[in-house]
Amino acid sequence: MLIKRLLQFNFLVSVIIAGTFILAPEITLALYGMSGGESLYAITQYFGTTHLSFAILIWLAFRSKEPQFLRFLVVSFFVGDVAGTVVLLIAQLGGVMNQTGWGLVGLSFLFAVGYGYGTLKRLPED
Repeated sequence: MLIKRLLQFNFLVSVIIAGTFILAPEITLALYGMSGGESLYAITQYFGTTHLSFAILIWLAFRSKEPQFLRFLVVSFFVGDVAGTVVLLIAQLGGVMNQTGWGLVGLSFLFAVGYGYGTLKRLPED
């Protein structure tokens, strides 16, 4: 149950990130105290497209009749969120983002812990 709720929350977060990063990269980066040129905006939009993919994967996982598909997704998100937390923490401690960046660090850490729990407990099995 915890993993399914976490995936639902992740779906919502991914949809929001995808929309804001793809449609308004300059405004979104400004929220984190970042600015840049066309190159940074293109990378930001590309980052948004990965979250679009995450949202679609989660949506498909909930409709799948194969429990292994959901399990593979949980393990994959665990590894990605651990790496993401490290990258974001280094960026935050390096002064790349303003105080709003701590929200991204915390969110990534929350997902890493939740998916780590699911991975270690071998959830979801059904």
